[in-house]
Amino acid sequence: MHKTSISENIRLIRESRGYSQDYIANRLNITQQAYSNMEKKPEGMSLSRLKDLAKVLDVSLLTLINEDTVLIQQNFNQAGGNAASKMEFYLAEGAIKIYEELIKELREENNKLRNQKS
Repeated sequence: MHKTSISENIRLIRESRGYSQDYIANRLNITQQAYSNMEKKPEGMSLSRLKDLAKVLDVSLLTLINEDTVLIQQNFNQAGGNAASKMEFYLAEGAIKIYEELIKELREENNKLRNQKS
């Protein structure tokens, strides 16, 4: 199984949705050039920006950042010339660790919010 980089994950997902860089840039209220730079070097993006991008692409944040996630798109021709797409996400063991860390972070945030209400 081919291991994809974060940058490649983002590009593959964007292309599988049929979105141009310009479209994504407009949705994020930035220039196409700024988006292109983000896609090439996503490690420099803030968590907030990554979340915004995940929302625009309609995927989880973990799908964008998990280098152990592989996106596979298969197109099938149907009668009448229409094409159907089948998307599959394969998560390697590294995804479990990321989910566990995210759960821990969310529990800590939840506890802080509960303490603020007290």
